[in-house]
Amino acid sequence: MWTSALASGLLPYHFVMEAEIPDPEETVLIGAPGATASAAQPSGPAEPVANRLPSRALVVDDSMVVADVVTALLRRTGWTVDVANSVDAALEHVRGVPYDLVVCDVCMPDGGGPAVYYAATTRRPDLINRFLFITGNIDDPEPWRFLAKIRAHVLEKPFTGRALRQALIKVIA
Repeated sequence: MWTSALASGLLPYHFVMEAEIPDPEETVLIGAPGATASAAQPSGPAEPVANRLPSRALVVDDSMVVADVVTALLRRTGWTVDVANSVDAALEHVRGVPYDLVVCDVCMPDGGGPAVYYAATTRRPDLINRFLFITGNIDDPEPWRFLAKIRAHVLEKPFTGRALRQALIKVIA
């Protein structure tokens, strides 16, 4: 039953994981409630080798669906990716691995983005500008105060695969 629920949750993200054709009217959204598609592995051609970034990233999200999609996109472009589904797991990763990028959900049950950010950047100040925060929480001003305070890179849910790639480029530029 759980596997079926996870597969159903991955459905809206199928198109993000496949090769995309430039389209200004793109409507495939990540994080859009109630969308359905296919949960296949990426089947399109890999991105050109010149676009590959042989770097290490940590994806922190309590939603396995979002974490899986972000991870798939990063891996397609040459990143080595670890996933943490809680603040504690994220901090364990940061203690032992030299990450170049952290993609982190802002709101999670155990403290979310602020807890990960402050603990990680205290230990690794070089990560201060290497966070991309993802949020679907547009109604609560508190997370936005935090994001404004640290001048964070933010990607709002729902988002497209193209929007995710563009946000990642801004962070690593």
